[in-house]
Amino acid sequence: MSRARELALVLGGGTLGGAARIAVGELFPHLAATLPWDLLLINVIGSAGLGAAVAYSRSQGPLPYFPAIGPGFFGGFTTFSSIACLQWSAGLGAAASAGVLAATMAAAVLGAAVGWWFGDRPPTPIDERAIFEEENE
Repeated sequence: MSRARELALVLGGGTLGGAARIAVGELFPHLAATLPWDLLLINVIGSAGLGAAVAYSRSQGPLPYFPAIGPGFFGGFTTFSSIACLQWSAGLGAAASAGVLAATMAAAVLGAAVGWWFGDRPPTPIDERAIFEEENE
């Protein structure tokens, strides 16, 4: 795949991801007034989707449209919300802002792990050990 095609796919996916992020914010405008639950939700869903897309791509071989899905759509979806999260926490004290950032990062990593788990991931050494034990019982 040419570099220009990859960049076009990322641009197209990122545009759709940013638009989806705006749509979620518009669907839940009242949630952001007290705590940015919509932003946390977006980061978790985006991380889970990216984890599943990467796992599927690794197990099935390179996907021709992965740049549009992974770094494009899910990248635009979550990056846009991260910028909004920084804007929301700007009025908080340092400890509260650090707490929001830590909670967002922890939830996003957990979301990515769940996405990887539910994606069509390649077997890990733990999986292979479990399969071996089941076959030898």
